[in-house]
Amino acid sequence: MNIDYFTEAWKKDLSELAATQEFWNMRADEFNQHGRSEDGNRSQQVIEFLADRNVLTANAEILDIGCGPGRYTLEFAKRAKQVTGLDISPNMLKHATENARQQAVANVRFELSPWETLTLKEHGWETKYDLVFASMCPGISSSDSLLKMCRASKGACFLSSFVEREDELRDRLYQAVYGQEPANRWGKTIYYAFNLLWLSGYYPEVTYHDNEFEHAWPLTKAVGLYSHQLKHMHKATQTVEGIDEKITEYLDSLAVDGIVTEKVRSKTAWLYWRL
Repeated sequence: MNIDYFTEAWKKDLSELAATQEFWNMRADEFNQHGRSEDGNRSQQVIEFLADRNVLTANAEILDIGCGPGRYTLEFAKRAKQVTGLDISPNMLKHATENARQQAVANVRFELSPWETLTLKEHGWETKYDLVFASMCPGISSSDSLLKMCRASKGACFLSSFVEREDELRDRLYQAVYGQEPANRWGKTIYYAFNLLWLSGYYPEVTYHDNEFEHAWPLTKAVGLYSHQLKHMHKATQTVEGIDEKITEYLDSLAVDGIVTEKVRSKTAWLYWRL
């Protein structure tokens, strides 16, 4: 298989960007609160990983793609010269801007744009950054979006994504609504990215990390989130009649005091490569 095979196999329908923005706007408050309440262990592991490779230096300029509420952006800014946080969600960037203000971090700026459609030349971002970083970012979803990371960097790149993930409740809900098991959605980003990088002359370092975590949502929010996810996962042309009602009924039967809980087990991969 040559590079053309992976380029053709890994594409994204850009008509989905509006739905992607809507989904992450819905989750912005949750992600911001999660970032405040968690112990920071995973973030610290990433920081130490990059520091060991000497890319978080006082003179470094860093691009954080899919920055969300700014958890990594602000940590990088405390160690680097300048950090740009990019996200598709206005709600995420509202939190990021406020978090930067509260932490008195001034050497950051945030930009609202999908990475997939951003033009590096227009922004002056070609070979600009010492580190181009994308942690669990759905914007890295094609050959073009991956190799754009390389073109924006003059030093190194970091990409993380799931290689395995089990959402117990969501998978059962999918089967209840559609009458079949959901297709395996995980691992393609890392598989395609590694091969594209290798065939492009880069030598990505790969490490794997196991995680377990739990989500807890009010019933109304859970219905909205799962409805969006299931419709996105199910690519059949024939829609299921009354899908929102089925999802509501199923989740209501499992809710405890109006809260729906989802346990997730996953394995993530980190790709790191030098330019």
